Amino acid sequence: MSPSIQPAPRRILSALKVLIVDDSPHMLAILKRVLTDMNIRDLITAKDNESGLALLRKIHPDFAFVDWTVKPEGGSHFVRAVRTLEDAELARTPLIMMAAQANVMRVKDARDAGINAFLAKPASVQAIMSRVLWVLSDARPFIESERYVGPDRRMRSQEHEGNERRQAPLVPPPTKARASRYATR
Repeated sequence: MSPSIQPAPRRILSALKVLIVDDSPHMLAILKRVLTDMNIRDLITAKDNESGLALLRKIHPDFAFVDWTVKPEGGSHFVRAVRTLEDAELARTPLIMMAAQANVMRVKDARDAGINAFLAKPASVQAIMSRVLWVLSDARPFIESERYVGPDRRMRSQEHEGNERRQAPLVPPPTKARASRYATR
């Protein structure tokens, strides 16, 4: 347990419901241990996309971890299925994609599928905690267009001149400082 997490946030974390869609017993054990140490007790697991979607509809989790290689179609398929659900609240469920090979192609594919955060495996306790705190405090607007549904993919401010400047505030990527700021609230 990180010393930066104070009692009040631990009470908040204890009320969370988390879905983990992964068929690896080893990764499930790691995630369960870290989340339990964060005082998150309501952990539900699924071993494939179909059961993951069924559980998502049933339990309405606060966020979910999804493995890149989850059977049968992969984690990106699961993310796209969630993002296109008719229930708008469920479609906006924060999703953390996990992958053993975190190459640029996979990160971009996961981002374009509509994830909120990406986590490379093997993940450290600090990395898992950082992503959890990140998705809980992520304030990016949710975008729904013909080609993309998910959180705003822009993570940094870019200068733009012209009449079509977007006005939505951008959110910085997760950092240790940001995670610890949230944890001390």
